Amino acid sequence: MRRPPTTTYAILGMLTFAERSGYELGKLIEISIGYFWSPAKSHIYAELRRLVELGWATQHEVEQDHRPDKRVYTITEKGHAALREWLNDPEVEPETFRSPLLLKLFFGDLMDPGALHAQIAEAKRQAEELLAELKAVEGRIEHEDSLRFPYMTLRCGLAHARATRRWARDTLKGLEERSAS
Repeated sequence: MRRPPTTTYAILGMLTFAERSGYELGKLIEISIGYFWSPAKSHIYAELRRLVELGWATQHEVEQDHRPDKRVYTITEKGHAALREWLNDPEVEPETFRSPLLLKLFFGDLMDPGALHAQIAEAKRQAEELLAELKAVEGRIEHEDSLRFPYMTLRCGLAHARATRRWARDTLKGLEERSAS
């Protein structure tokens, strides 16, 4: 059997916290691993089906009074074993980085200088906003021993946001110097 994609293991790992519906998983991902691993909602449901097919999760219906019934997923022992095997695999997948902004900047000579400046300024604003958001999360979890590994992950996010902010600031300065000359 070919190894499932990393997203399969991400969803499986999220089920270790508690049984959840696809919607609940999406919300949990958004406030946790979603900062660095964010599958599309359609992928979440496809991966949940895959987990059930593999025997790594079970599903059952939960009745709700004022809403339609929901399907809830629970990790199985076989799922725990598969997750541990993946986690302990010494292979480190190379990180992928896609940035529409950097693609545009690469072709910056073809752009209107004002548009390029505005886009870099927006990237700086977004990095500052993310940095503030991550700092708020840091304040809530940095002293929680049970969250030491999520905290280590968060520190990488903080470093990345700071680096992006610094890069954007330096790039704006370079653009301004270039337009002045």
